[in-house]
Parts: sequence; C-alpha cells; structure tokens
Amino acid sequence: MACSGARGDVVSTAYPFVGGNDAAAVASAAFSGWYAVGDTFQDRVEVRDARGNLKRAITRSEMVALAPWMTLDGGPDGPSGLAFSASGRLLYILVHDDTVPGDGQPSDVLLRYDVSTDTLTRQARLELFDRGDVWPHLAAAHHAGFVYVGKQGGQIAGYLSFTTATQSTPMGTWTLPGATATTIVHGITVDRDAGMMYVASESAVYRATIPATPATTPSFTQVCAGSDIRALAWGDHYGGAAQRGLYILSGNGPGGSKIEFIPGFLAGSFSGITPVVYVSAATTWHDLTATAEGKLLVGGTPGPVVISDTTDTRLGFDAWMRDELAQATVFGRGLISPDGEPSGWVIDGDVLPGQSRFHPATPDGAAWTVLLLMMNERINGDALARQDVSRVLVRYAGQAGDNIKPMRNADGVFKHWIDPLTGNTKSGWADEYATLSTMKIVMAAARAMDRYPDDPTIVRAASRIIFGCRNWETYFQGTGAMAFRGLAFGGPDTSSWASGYHEGIIYAEETGAYGASPAGGLIAANWFNRATWPTASYVTGKPISVGNSGVFQPAFLTVYPALLSPTYRASVAWRTQVDNVRWNSAGYTDDTATKYYTVFSAGTSPSGYNADTLTNHPGNLTTFTSLLGLCASGDPAEAVGGYAAYRKGARQTFKTGASILYRRPYDSGTFVPNSAGLPDVACGALGLSDLILPGSIDALLARAYPKIEMCPQDVDGDGRVTIDDLYRAVQAPTDLNGNGVVDASDAACLENWLRRGELGRMVGRQR
Repeated sequence: MACSGARGDVVSTAYPFVGGNDAAAVASAAFSGWYAVGDTFQDRVEVRDARGNLKRAITRSEMVALAPWMTLDGGPDGPSGLAFSASGRLLYILVHDDTVPGDGQPSDVLLRYDVSTDTLTRQARLELFDRGDVWPHLAAAHHAGFVYVGKQGGQIAGYLSFTTATQSTPMGTWTLPGATATTIVHGITVDRDAGMMYVASESAVYRATIPATPATTPSFTQVCAGSDIRALAWGDHYGGAAQRGLYILSGNGPGGSKIEFIPGFLAGSFSGITPVVYVSAATTWHDLTATAEGKLLVGGTPGPVVISDTTDTRLGFDAWMRDELAQATVFGRGLISPDGEPSGWVIDGDVLPGQSRFHPATPDGAAWTVLLLMMNERINGDALARQDVSRVLVRYAGQAGDNIKPMRNADGVFKHWIDPLTGNTKSGWADEYATLSTMKIVMAAARAMDRYPDDPTIVRAASRIIFGCRNWETYFQGTGAMAFRGLAFGGPDTSSWASGYHEGIIYAEETGAYGASPAGGLIAANWFNRATWPTASYVTGKPISVGNSGVFQPAFLTVYPALLSPTYRASVAWRTQVDNVRWNSAGYTDDTATKYYTVFSAGTSPSGYNADTLTNHPGNLTTFTSLLGLCASGDPAEAVGGYAAYRKGARQTFKTGASILYRRPYDSGTFVPNSAGLPDVACGALGLSDLILPGSIDALLARAYPKIEMCPQDVDGDGRVTIDDLYRAVQAPTDLNGNGVVDASDAACLENWLRRGELGRMVGRQR
C-alpha cells in the first residue's frame, strides 16, 4: 500500500554540539525536555535541557572506568545507541567496542545515566556489535519499566529497569522474523498510545504489540521493506495535520540520507506499505528521534540537526506558555461575578459549556484570580488586571457599596463556601470558618498591596483583609498541628486539628509575620524545618515530606509554597522537596505505560472531587496544572511535558471560554472532568511564569508580607487622599481601618500610607 502527500515544508536547523565530529546517536524524552547526543569519535555524550543548555557531558574516561576492558578510540566504536525513559529521568547508553575482552565475558556494555542523581552506572554486559570500522547504528527504547536493546543476530533483549532497580536484569530476548547471525537491529521506537513497538533491521520494519514483560515473545508483523535502514522514530505529534506516524531513516546513495514516512493509521494496521520520502539530504545521517516539542532530532555528519515542518499550526513552546497563562486568566477573570452575582465575588470553579455553574464564591478562588491577573499583567500586558484586582479585593474586604460582606469570625477567619447574595455560607455546602481559605486571600492581598502601593483603593482593601486577622498563634497546637477551622466567637475548632505537613505551611509563614507574640516566629521556624516532617518515597533516595510516614499526598501541597513562599524558595531543603516530587512523579511515569507525563494532584475525578496521590488516583488521571506548577523549580522539563500534552490535543474548554490543560486519563480511559476548581487551575499557569519571564515568581508571588497597616481614606470627600484627610481624622476620630474600634490606630494607618515612602516614620498597627 503506497501513501502520498506526506511532505510539508521542512526546516532544518543546527542543534548545539560541542566540538563534535559525528553525532552517531541521539535521544529525546517522549514527555519532557531532555535531549542527548552521542559522538563515537570523541566517545562523549552530551545531555541538554529544552533550552539547549548543556547539563552534563559524559566522557570516554567515565565510560572506560565502568567498562575497563574496552579500548575506545577515535573511530565508530563508543556510544552508538541512546534511549531516554519517557520522563527523561533515565538515559540508557549503548557502548560497543570490537576488542575481545580477556575475561571471556561480553565485550559491550549498557550504561545508565540517572539525571536525578547525576550518576552513571553499569547496567549489563552484552554483545551488541563486533566491528569497530563502521557505524553499527544501534537502537534501544525504554517503556513501562523495561529497556529494550537491539543486538546483533536480529535480537531484542528486554531488561527490567523499574525505578527501584539498581541494575538492569535480563528478562527475555526476542528475535526478528528471518534474522540471521549478521542481522543488526537498527531501530526501536514505541507508539505509547497504542502500546505498539516498531523494530527495524537493515532491510525491513516490523511491529508488535508490547507484552506485559519481555519474558513473553510478541508476534511480529512486517510493516514495510527497505534498504540501509539506520533508525526509527514514532512522531506522536510531529508536524502538521496527518503527520503523526512512523519515520524511517535510511541511506540514500553515497553520502546521502533520507527520512521516509508512514502515517500512523497505516503503520499500526497494515503490512506491505510503501513509505514516501519525507526529506532527503546530501549528507550522512545516523540516528533519529522524535521530540516532545513536536520536532525530529537527527544525528549525523558533522553534527545533529533539528527538523520541523512549517505546516505545523500549533503554537510554539514559548508562545504556548504565554497562552496558557492568558487562558488561565480568562478562566479566573470569567469567574468574577459570572452569572449576575454582586460585583467582585469570585466563583470557585467553572463547568463545561452549556452547563450551569454550581460552585459558591470562595476566598480561595478570589486569591488565585488576583494572582493570575497580576501575573498576566506583568507578562502579557493585561490592561484590565488592576481594575479587576481592585473590585475583587474591595468585595472580600467587606467594602463594597451594597454592604454584602464575607462572613469572618472574631479572629478574622473567612467563611469558606460563600453565598454571593448574603456573604454567609451557601446552602448545601459545609458551614466553616476556614484557615486555609483565609491564608490564601491574605497572601493575595499582601501581594497586591506590594504591587500597587500607590493605589489607595487596593491598599485599603488589602490592609483590611490582612490586618482584620488576629490571634494567629491560637490556630496551632504548640508549634505543630494546625486547625483547619475556626469557631464563630474566635479560636480554633479543636475537632479540626491536622498534624503533619500540608499547605498550611503558608499559614505558618503568615503567623510568623503577623503573630502578636514570639510564638508566631517559633511556629514558622518549626514548620519550615523540613526535618520536622515524616516522608514517603517512590524513587529510592528521593523522600517527599508528607503528613504521615509512607503516605503520599497531592503534588499541590508542594507546588503552593514553591510558588508563594520566599522562605520555602530560599531553602535548599525545600527546593530538594520540589525536586523530589518531580523525580517521584517521573519515576511513576517511567514505570507505567502512560500517555502523558503524570503528576498526581487534586481535582475532579470519576468519583467526585479527589485529592489524588501516587497510591490513590481514581480514573488514573494526570493533573497537568500541578505538572506545570512544578516548573516553579525553574527547570523547563515539566513545561515541555505540558506542551507535549497540548500538542496531543489535551486542552479542555470551559464555560468561561478558557481552553487550558487540566486533567486527563493517562491510560485508555475516556473520563472528561465536568468542572474545574480555580485553585487547581491557577497554579499551573503561575508555575510557567519564571520560564516565560525569568524572575517573575520572586518579583510578584514569593514576597515578604507587609507589616504596616494602611487605610487610605478620603475623609474630607475631596476626591483625594492627602494630608488634609489626616488632619480631619485627628480632629474628628473615626474608624478608618474598619475594625469596629475608634482608636489611635485609625489615624496611624492613614499616616502610614501618606508616609509610605518614609519607612522610618511609619508605625505598626496598635494591637
């Protein structure tokens, strides 16, 4: 069966390569931004990130240290095959040498570079190729906890390579149909969505459904014939329309090369196909891989190149990141009084188009919307952000003209689920004064007060939200357990104590900033001592701080402070926490036959709203927003994972019109969330902000809390806030800060604002 119309407008650009001669082997992670190039003349492997930054160079001396029987030289022997795990956490390196070792054991070696620990280890000795005068064009692939290695004799050896394994254990060997002793496996690639493996000899391409373990031999079907085949790549979302499918690299006469193409629906179902030439080159190409960014990375002489297609209409990586932030802002802004509610209330979540919204208003949703608006203003020039921030904060400060105020207890703790028509709890929802909701709106108010210090409306509303809270320390048992709920007359609801690590670390930081006694500082210090907390681990040596030993938690518990807490972000221990969540998620992704980079976090599931974890995840859903939130670490790998999901059509459109990455089954499931909560959406877009515009998180989100209460108010009614208002307030005292008491703090907080550029003259709130 012939196929046609494959060729688009191909663009080829050089890929970074330091002092290389021939890029004999290339690899890229299926779901993230990790890339590798192997040079057999220098016997060197370069590992780079999505920005092309060199992260590691593996040298000849390192290889020989692990394979001392080898005599690598400046020829085609050396690192001749590369394969990343899906997440990019592990890189497998095939090194061959024609020297017969004196110990009678195999002459070649399988090495593994662990990106997460920066360690290179020997995994297995094996026979790959017995010549040193020609390029062998070796092949390997990692899938669902196993690494598959092509060998001489037309064999594919499968090794157990799960996250917990320190060595790759042989599990089985398959042989291609009609293989002889001289048959070399030149290509192995995987269609992860279909669970299909494609394998090539020099003269044919085969496919097989991947069995559960290599101990079971699959049935191979020949897809097509060829000559001088050197490599295969499965383009999951390469190029433009109808370009998903199998790419075959082969020779094309003396000094020439070509890449042929078979559409995916043909490659997976038919045999006897005649591929079409996609692109040719008058140079020597050795290896081929499809990248998570929707391109092809080709290894050859004199170095690697990246191939893309101008018919690809999807957003580029950087444009997509900006758009993801813009779309999340559409989501948040669209939930500010979306259905006729009084101005400024923020509904906690959105639904699918055509459905009716059912979420109440919350301080949580308001907080995340304020942050999205400000970040979108910083990065995308959002001209309406400031006015929308103002109307949200005015509402939650209880300063709206209709006098509908959010209910707060005697300590200023906000109600969680709010009826916009009353400010009290919405009928049918839990009636609670929520400390976690309060910490979020206080945090957002503090960031807005910091960003707009000369806007009297924002400063006054933010100050009322922040300094309307008191008795922070009482919501902790000593310096440990925190109360999730407060009582109406003040103090903690003692039935709601929660021990162990959780997102309340932000409340602890606020307690350190606003507590009225030294206990506040002790509470914050204890919570930010990572050694305080128990741990759980999926990847050995990568413990995650959790609430209860061995019990995993949703990723957002780490993402929130990684975005919002300057103390957390400055801590080596907590930065390690973020990395460990990343690597544990990567380990799960590598061990499981996932369709996307998989991170477990809270959101809508088939069983209702669920706080998903590594061990409790109904519907097998990956939460893209927490995946992107982990980019607060500054590494682009997870962002590329989100970009790959976008390229595969994983965005979901909501009633606000926002089209965003939210949650999808990572397996063959078809569940579609019927709603999405604002807190679960916003963290992803905000996590991208530092990659879009470096420094954005520290400049806008992870800031010190303002310590000085301010209440700019036009007391004399002249349309301005000036010294005349202070004179009037001193002459006729009034409750300027809205705390229900007329005292010295009222005039002081107005003076604070008037002297906001003179920090030495300002005073703290009178308590």
